Amino acid sequence: MQYEKEELYGAWLCSVPGFGPRTIKKMLEQYGSFEEIYVNRNQIMSQRKKKDSSSPQIINSRQQNSFITFAEQKSPESLLEKYQKQKVSFVSFKNPLFPKKLLDIPDSPVGLFYIGSLPSGDTPSVSMIGARMCSEYGRYLAREFGKALAMADIQVISGLAMGIDGISQKSALEHGGKSYGIMGCGCDICYPEENQAVYDMLRTNGGIISEYPPGTMPKPGLFPLRNRIISGLSDVVLVIEAKQKSGTLITVDMALEQGREVYAVPGRITDRLSDGCNSLIRQGAGMALNPQDIVNFFARPGATTSDNVSSTNTAALLESTVLLPANSLEQAMLSVLDLNPKPITIIYEELSQKGLQLSVPQVMDTLVHMSLRNMIIQDGTFFRLK
Repeated sequence: MQYEKEELYGAWLCSVPGFGPRTIKKMLEQYGSFEEIYVNRNQIMSQRKKKDSSSPQIINSRQQNSFITFAEQKSPESLLEKYQKQKVSFVSFKNPLFPKKLLDIPDSPVGLFYIGSLPSGDTPSVSMIGARMCSEYGRYLAREFGKALAMADIQVISGLAMGIDGISQKSALEHGGKSYGIMGCGCDICYPEENQAVYDMLRTNGGIISEYPPGTMPKPGLFPLRNRIISGLSDVVLVIEAKQKSGTLITVDMALEQGREVYAVPGRITDRLSDGCNSLIRQGAGMALNPQDIVNFFARPGATTSDNVSSTNTAALLESTVLLPANSLEQAMLSVLDLNPKPITIIYEELSQKGLQLSVPQVMDTLVHMSLRNMIIQDGTFFRLK
């Protein structure tokens, strides 16, 4: 097919250091295709910036030097062979396989490098994002939402970051769902290294996606740019824990600019990690009290890809959904619990250290009630998170 040859030259051009989507699109306006850009590489390499030049200057001197060096060292064929050995695929915006959701977003990528697969455009997608240094409350919610969305056949999109991102993706994968990690580096690099296990799972049960060529090392400036792809690939952006001034909110801003739906999980007003979520809700974001709130979005008339959330999956979700804390006391209980069983005496002491004046019977009654609601697990007088 014709686009396959274009992909060869597209992958080559998108691999030139210092060339972003805006530069490449300008070059396409002048030359018409990736192949023509490569065919005319000698002309591009010989361009010199002249004040009286009648032809527009597309690339600056730094980009020109990069282009010259890259063209001398790498041919499209040799680059393709290298990527194939790394099991890296490439898709340009000209390819029918390119995610349609990304075509109309501001500063849309020219192409994507990926390992595994690309998200299905016919399946609902939710990006789950939040604090890297999250609380145990946030960890608990990320696991539960990731699990429930996977059971409803909803794709989970995120950035494979520490905290909410990686936890939600791991949970979705462990429960048979599909997840896709959008990287701020080359898709052949696992960053952060602590999420290697999740990275490996994504290779076979989803995909690892980046607009940056393989070998690109993670740099702070690359991550805000990739956030537009996280939100762009999603129908809904769900925020679980975020400070008032947080990088997570950059993704939210991009989602709103792209016309995506934004939901947030509420938290305690005294918890700084919940300030961002509570503020979003006050500004009009949807409130996600449980995963069913997200499923309901896709079930409403006219919602994107709603038919893909089947009644069978929804029923399974309702049976498995763990309710969120009903009040600040239950939230406090979750903050002192972890996966290791704790006796009631230790839980009481830790709550007292947090300044909560409760009696042992009050603590016991609350914990038992939470276990009956399937929020935590009870074993005698010991309690732990699920």
